[in-house]
Amino acid sequence: MQEEETIIGLGIQIVWVLEQDSRLRPGTATSCRQVIGRQLGSDQGLCVGDGQTEPMAGVFDASPFSIRRGFDMLVRRSDMRILYTTSHGTPAGNQNLTGPQLVAELRRIIGR
Repeated sequence: MQEEETIIGLGIQIVWVLEQDSRLRPGTATSCRQVIGRQLGSDQGLCVGDGQTEPMAGVFDASPFSIRRGFDMLVRRSDMRILYTTSHGTPAGNQNLTGPQLVAELRRIIGR
């Protein structure tokens, strides 16, 4: 997707976090990649399955970033500082931003 290339060109790493799949099974890196590829058409970024986090599963689900199902983080590659997070999925309160909306928000944050 054009938007992902723009984000990566700005020195930002996309991190997709899948907490649960559509059947409410714990997310895995593999199921994350399938969901991101199938639903968003993405082949960029890192995929994390919360069911596989160490030292215990569910670390991301317990974080302040989460509103069930998953979220995305945009981190600056130079220092891994989290610049932006957005929740995705079906529960109420999720942003589900489009690619152009995400790029616009990121440009606002980094001042470009």
